[in-house]
Amino acid sequence: MKSMTTKIPLFAVLMAFIFASCEDIIEVDLGEQNTEFYVVEAKITTEDNPYVYLYKSQSVSLDDPYRGIGGAKVVVADDAQPTNLVELTEHSSKTGFYTVPPEIDFMGKTGRKYTVIIEVDGVELTASDRIAEVEPIDFIEVKPSLRGDSIFLGIFTYGDEPVGLGDYYKWDIYINDTLLNDAQSLVIASDELVDGNYINGFEIFTDFHDPNTPEERKLQLGDSIQVKQNSISAFTYNYFFQMLNQSQTGGLFSVPPANIESNFTSSNGKPVLGLFTAQDVSVSNTVVIDENIESQLKD
Repeated sequence: MKSMTTKIPLFAVLMAFIFASCEDIIEVDLGEQNTEFYVVEAKITTEDNPYVYLYKSQSVSLDDPYRGIGGAKVVVADDAQPTNLVELTEHSSKTGFYTVPPEIDFMGKTGRKYTVIIEVDGVELTASDRIAEVEPIDFIEVKPSLRGDSIFLGIFTYGDEPVGLGDYYKWDIYINDTLLNDAQSLVIASDELVDGNYINGFEIFTDFHDPNTPEERKLQLGDSIQVKQNSISAFTYNYFFQMLNQSQTGGLFSVPPANIESNFTSSNGKPVLGLFTAQDVSVSNTVVIDENIESQLKD
């Protein structure tokens, strides 16, 4: 699989050292124009009902919580004949967060295309995504991964990659049932280089830390680890790919910061930020880091 990894060439390190001694401070006027866009985070999976979080963007100079937008009409529909649809209701204690009413089950189905329609302040926002079937994970392992002179624990997945180009994946890692959701833990891949092969131990996470400060480890003795393998669309893959690039901005060779293209469109023609993603989900076995795994770090 073609995945996102971070590599720092030696010449880049040398150039960074050279330029560090001759930096000029440039004051950039960011301005306050066009800072308020509609932003939507929306998702449906074969495991969970859909949700939509609608809010407004804000100036980079502010450090306030995002302002959720209440009072919107939010509908999720599929492309079945006849169409199935559900109107979401706003959460009682989180403005702008819309979920399926508790008495309704509207989980995603593979092969179907889903559309989110949001009516707010006289504007209609829409986005669509299709759920591709994901190949089940055979199993995961947590085992030592040698990097240079140090050994860290890594999480490895095993399973078939079906024949036919155009499969895209995202892995969600859970430690003690809590999603590992920092930017460095975003793992995506395409089948460009491994189409139709068996994936015999793909390392989706390495617990890098200072060996002298073991308290910085994310994977500790006694932790339970589980992975969800998700199918994502080509658009969603490219969206996350850009997110990874943007998360590494600031260096000499990084991409310039910019808004990432959304799959939402607005009836007033103005840009919309955010993403609607529809995913099939395969859940792995659970691995508990026991003394046997832990002892291999000391070998």
